[in-house]
Amino acid sequence: MHVEAVVSNGDTEGAYELIHQMQDDEQCREALNSVIYCSVLKGFTREKKMERVWAVYEEMNKKKIEFSIVTYNTLIDACARCGRMEHVPEILEDMKERRIKANVITYSTMLKGHCQMGNIQTGFQILTEMKRDARLRPDEIMYNSLLDGCAQNNLVDEGLRLLEEMQKEHVAPSNFTLSILVKLMNRARKLDGAFNVVRDITTKFNFKANVHVHTNLVQACVSNRQLPRAFSVLETMVKERIQPESRTYAILIRASISHRHYDQAAGLIRAALGLHGAFPAFLAEAPSTAVCPNLDFALVNETLLALADSGRSQEMASPLLADIKQYKPRVRIDPATQRRVVSAGVQPMQVESHPWGPPRGGPRGKGRDTRGYY
Repeated sequence: MHVEAVVSNGDTEGAYELIHQMQDDEQCREALNSVIYCSVLKGFTREKKMERVWAVYEEMNKKKIEFSIVTYNTLIDACARCGRMEHVPEILEDMKERRIKANVITYSTMLKGHCQMGNIQTGFQILTEMKRDARLRPDEIMYNSLLDGCAQNNLVDEGLRLLEEMQKEHVAPSNFTLSILVKLMNRARKLDGAFNVVRDITTKFNFKANVHVHTNLVQACVSNRQLPRAFSVLETMVKERIQPESRTYAILIRASISHRHYDQAAGLIRAALGLHGAFPAFLAEAPSTAVCPNLDFALVNETLLALADSGRSQEMASPLLADIKQYKPRVRIDPATQRRVVSAGVQPMQVESHPWGPPRGGPRGKGRDTRGYY
C-alpha cells in the first residue's frame, strides 16, 4: 500500500526505490508480489517511460515474481500508451511459456495500441484472432477502437461494415461510438451521413445523443461550410436541455469570426457566460441551458481581441469587457487583452472594406437566415 501511495503522489522512482528497500529487508521481502510491482509499472506508464517499464519487467523475471494476466495486461497497456508495440510479441511469448491465456482486455489493449499507431489492418487481424477463441467476445471498447482507427484513416466503408458487425454481435453502440462515427463521416465529407447515423442509432437503441455527439455534428457542419446548420444543432441542444461545452462554443465562435459575423461571436460569448445580449435569440430564451460552466477563459480573451482588431471595440468589445468585469469577475481577462480593447476603442471606427462591395453582417446587416443567424 505504501508503494501505491508513493506512486499516486507522483514519485514513481521513489516507489521503485521503496521496493528495493523491501527486497533488502528479510521481513518485507516475502510481501513483494506482482500487484506491488504493477503499481510502479502503471506509474512509469503514465510518465511515458517505457525504458523504466521494461527494466521493472526484467527485474520481475529475474526475481522470479509470479505473473498474472493483470501483470501482462499492464505491460501491454504500457506498450500501447508509449507507442512501443514492437515489445508486444516478446510479452505474448512470455505469456505462452507461463501458460497464461489472453483475455478480452489483452486483445482490446493490443488492438487499441496498433490502431493508435495507424496499424488499422493489424487491429482487424487481432479482432479476427480473438473471435477464434470461443471463450471471448469482442466488447464495445474493441469496436470503438477499430472505428476510431477507421476515422483516422478515412476508411468509411470499413467503418460502416464494422458498425453492422457490432450490432450483429449484439454489442450496443453508445454515445462514444456515435461521436466516432460522426468524426468518420465528417472526414469523408458526408455531412448528411453523419446526421443520418445519429438519427438511426439513437432511434434503434433508444437513447439521446449527448453533448459530445452534438459538438461533433457542429464541427462537421462548420468543416463542410454549413454554418447555419451548425447553429441548428446548437438550437436543438438548447431545446433538449443539453448544455453546450466549451468546445461547442469555441467551434461556433471561431467560425463566426472567420466569416466576419462579429455580433454573432459576441452574442455567443454572452450566452456562454450568462450575460444579457445573448445571440442568436434562442440562446437568450434559455439562458440557464446556454451557460457553459467550464468555458475556457482563453476563448473569451481570443474573442475580445478579435472584436477589437476588427474595429468593433466601441460597439462590441468594450461593452462586453465592461459586463464581464461587472457581472463575471472570476473570468480572467489578460491585461494585454484589456489594453488592446481600450486602445482600439479610442481610435476612430474603421469601416471594413470588402472586395465585392459594402461590409457584410453587422448588428442589423443582411446575411442572416430566418432564425436570426448567418
